[in-house]
Amino acid sequence: MIQDMNKARALALDDQRLARRHSLTAVAISLLHTMICLFYFQGGYFVVSGLVLALLFVGIWTGNLLLASWVVSGRSAHYRDPSVSLPWNLWLTLGFLASAWCMNEFRISVMMLFFAAMLLASFRQSLPGLLALSSVGMFGYLLVVITAWQTRSISMNLTVELLQWLVFCMAAISLVVTGVGINALRTSLTAKNRQLSDALVQVRDMAIRDELTGLFNRRHIMEVLNQQQALADSGDYTFSLCFVDLDYFKRINDRFGHAAGDQVLRRFAALSGRCLREADYTGRLGGEEFVLVLTQSDLDSAVRVAERLRRAVAVEDFSDLDDALSATISIGIAQYRSGELLSATLARADRCLYQAKLSGRDQVVTERVLEHPEQILAPE
Repeated sequence: MIQDMNKARALALDDQRLARRHSLTAVAISLLHTMICLFYFQGGYFVVSGLVLALLFVGIWTGNLLLASWVVSGRSAHYRDPSVSLPWNLWLTLGFLASAWCMNEFRISVMMLFFAAMLLASFRQSLPGLLALSSVGMFGYLLVVITAWQTRSISMNLTVELLQWLVFCMAAISLVVTGVGINALRTSLTAKNRQLSDALVQVRDMAIRDELTGLFNRRHIMEVLNQQQALADSGDYTFSLCFVDLDYFKRINDRFGHAAGDQVLRRFAALSGRCLREADYTGRLGGEEFVLVLTQSDLDSAVRVAERLRRAVAVEDFSDLDDALSATISIGIAQYRSGELLSATLARADRCLYQAKLSGRDQVVTERVLEHPEQILAPE
């Protein structure tokens, strides 16, 4: 069951994990852009000097590194989009446009990288964000063509440039439509897998918890005890367990009704949650019988916890159920001894609980009583 829950959580897209992947992809796109531009610069297709081109890419990579450190460090984690995909892809697009303007021809090959940025943005952006990014790309590219024509008309074929721009625009619009679909699928997948994970948690709770009280059931408590036994047998670790019984519970059911009895059981479950530590376990064995597993607790520590719970139940106000209703508990405590069978520990705790009942109920009895047979009360 736990493995199934982990698989379901893995299927849901984690925002921080997606943000880191987005960062790596954006850096990879920018690296490819740099390599393409260097190739064309070596071929003599740039109209600017090497110094200008170097300054351009220093600026581009400074922005990339700042954005990457922002995301990877987790400082963007509280944003709605932790990957800051829209600003980052706008930054990449501005870099594409700047380098395209510096080229004499083949600028369309650089601008093709814009579609990689669009595809990347589609995993986080909805329609408004994709429209904003595509508008910057399309109108920015048109501005590049017009300004380049004004300054370098002799070396340009305006008709070809405008046809390339039209194809670019058609592809950008198509990617907007595709991107909206991708984003919708991602959102739907994330929501469905979170629902699946929540459903598995509910199913697991139903399998290990008592329906009435919400406490762990007998089967799960035995699993917990086996884990505690393994810890105690493997090192310097100890634990104690307590058998708890609600005193005269049958009388409560007979006098006040089973509905009131159920409320008493629920109230006890709530009290045990407040009196025990988070690391401890409470389970319902059946009826009015319960077991407490007190982790890293010797006998004295267990007595303090048990007494706290006993007093809490004794002073609990049940007047909302009936003015005459009250409840007490009897508790028997045994500490696990390394190497023994769990059944032996359980048997000692059960005998202690039996002695608590024989001694008048509403009290805590430990296994130390069993070491002095003369103190053990015989049944009447």
